[in-house]
Amino acid sequence: WSPACVKSCNMSQLESQEGSYWLERWEKGMTGWHKDAVDQILQKYFDLLSGGKSNLSILVPLCGKTLDITWICEKGHNVVGCDLSDVAAREFFEENNMLYSTSELPDFKVYSATNKNIKFLVGDIFKLTSDCAGTFDAIWDCNALVAVNVEDRVKYAELLTNLLNPQGKVLMATWEYNQAERAKHPFSVPNSLVKQFFDSKFDVELLARMDGSDAYTVRFTKKFSLSYAFRPVHMLVMK
Repeated sequence: WSPACVKSCNMSQLESQEGSYWLERWEKGMTGWHKDAVDQILQKYFDLLSGGKSNLSILVPLCGKTLDITWICEKGHNVVGCDLSDVAAREFFEENNMLYSTSELPDFKVYSATNKNIKFLVGDIFKLTSDCAGTFDAIWDCNALVAVNVEDRVKYAELLTNLLNPQGKVLMATWEYNQAERAKHPFSVPNSLVKQFFDSKFDVELLARMDGSDAYTVRFTKKFSLSYAFRPVHMLVMK
């Protein structure tokens, strides 16, 4: 981390209406999106994301307390998760029996695992900059884009672009369903929208459009009373 960034932590952005919604969900344990297993898409396509290399710097935006972070670290990589909720960070370390220390950056509280290459930044993802966090070789976006408000998608695409190293990659899993059946997050972000927001800076490849037969997608479809749901999987490679 850049020494120039070590200042008092300013978390005022968490008081926004949108931020308060997510924080309240974490405080009340209303985190139905959390999975008690490593994401199958990550496991299937991780070698494409890493290119078979080790010791990569990998960002997991809007990570919650996902088990994916530990899984990636155990593959020999340096992982940085970022989420708005301090509860998510504390539960991640406690449930994985990890010792940690804390420090502060502008707009972020930083949890650092004592014996693993894992950092967890608590704060607004849109405040994250390369000056403070450095840049990354790869990003695992698991349902992060679908949680971003429609008006913030361009800003989010710019954020990922600015945080990636040259030829950096993004493995992205989104949801696709009839948006008329649900007018809020997690939003439907099909292949056409991924291309719309990322095609100018990335080579965008649709790796798969997973049907709704797996338990996770079946649960998602039933929970929101959708007629159907798919999980588009994309690989984005910086041009």
